[in-house]
Amino acid sequence: MSKSLVFITGATGFIGSHVVASTLQAGYRVRLSVRKAEQEPVVRSRYPEYNNDIEVVVLPDLSKSEAFSEALHGVDYIFHLASPMPGCGEDIHRDYVDPAVNATLSILHAAQAFKQIKKVIIVSSVLALTPANAIIAQDVSAKENTGLPNPVGLDVTFPEGFAGHALKYSASKIKAHEATRDFLVNDNPHYNLITFHPVFVLGDSMIQQSAEDPSGVNGLFWMSMFSEKPQMANAWVHVLDVADAHVKALETDIETGKEFILSRPVVSWDEAASYVNEKYPALGCKLQGPFQGGWTVDTTAADQTFGLKWRSESTIIDDVVKQQLGFRAQASSL
Repeated sequence: MSKSLVFITGATGFIGSHVVASTLQAGYRVRLSVRKAEQEPVVRSRYPEYNNDIEVVVLPDLSKSEAFSEALHGVDYIFHLASPMPGCGEDIHRDYVDPAVNATLSILHAAQAFKQIKKVIIVSSVLALTPANAIIAQDVSAKENTGLPNPVGLDVTFPEGFAGHALKYSASKIKAHEATRDFLVNDNPHYNLITFHPVFVLGDSMIQQSAEDPSGVNGLFWMSMFSEKPQMANAWVHVLDVADAHVKALETDIETGKEFILSRPVVSWDEAASYVNEKYPALGCKLQGPFQGGWTVDTTAADQTFGLKWRSESTIIDDVVKQQLGFRAQASSL
């Protein structure tokens, strides 16, 4: 009996690289989309023991459904993770919202033509369920499957720098999720459509190459260590838990349209700072509490459906800090 085939977008990213690893380890074959041919050997080098189970297709533009006309032949499941990231450009429409919405709708529509496809999992973000300014807010509540619209204005003036990029990224997640929900209602797909909403994803990175380039949420965490106050929310999830949830979703009977927030119980920044200062005193962590405000996150659906044992905040901290210290040690030995 041949192994089931999973098509994965965003496989070159922080989360996607771990999703690929977990999917292969669980016994599936994967077909990965990359934007440039030169990315293939880099991707394959991460999973040398699974090369016979890896196919790579070059899709420069995911915004067109015809791009998937060949890529989805024989595919049983789809994981769609590709999305614009903060800092990818300046224009809210061209660089953020349009690519996020169009790529999502393109793959959802394209999958309709392949009746063997059983499930499509869209990786959104907890930011799609929260107010548009949640990424820079102190007190936020995130709940699963609310069914409520999340309005966001695009024709506004965004602040300069990171805050502006973060808000544009949030807007793209809200709009792409809105498009996913509308597609489910209007197009009634034959496959089960499931959405994941991870909170701030941390952990060891398969794509980081030096101490100078911690990116994404790992970068925000690292910046927080040397700031007087945290640069990110207290809602964390380990990247391996996100990857494991993908595999669990393939093996679990799930009603179409279900949405899941992926998060461990919210973290106390006061306790996190104390842990870092006690275990890594030479790091020079500057965080000093008490810290006000914080997120609340409801993961009831994910807890009941997948039964994941969320990795602890100490495990998350250790994996990020130890990797970064390892890169520093390598650099100092050169």
